[in-house]
Amino acid sequence: MSKHGLHPGLERRLQALAERIATLRHTMSKAAGAEKIEEHAEINELERRYKFLEGGLEELNRQGEGFRQNMKAEVEKVADDLSATLEDWIMKLDSQQASRQTRRR
Repeated sequence: MSKHGLHPGLERRLQALAERIATLRHTMSKAAGAEKIEEHAEINELERRYKFLEGGLEELNRQGEGFRQNMKAEVEKVADDLSATLEDWIMKLDSQQASRQTRRR
């Protein structure tokens, strides 16, 4: 009999992040130059998100079952989505700004 966690949505999110990290590590080993640096940065960001969600999941599991814990788990997922979206947007703005400055020189 397999053991199911109290918050399968967060567990699936953690599994997806772990798979993405593993995939990026594999492709990073074959990459070179700027591509390798970009993939390393993405791996670092995904690992940070993974650790944050893992800590939240452990805390929710310690609290046990209940409506409040389920709501907290859903809020954790939404917060992760929002932070990832904002970080991607900021990185895109930074890269656009850097390319503009390079063209001006």
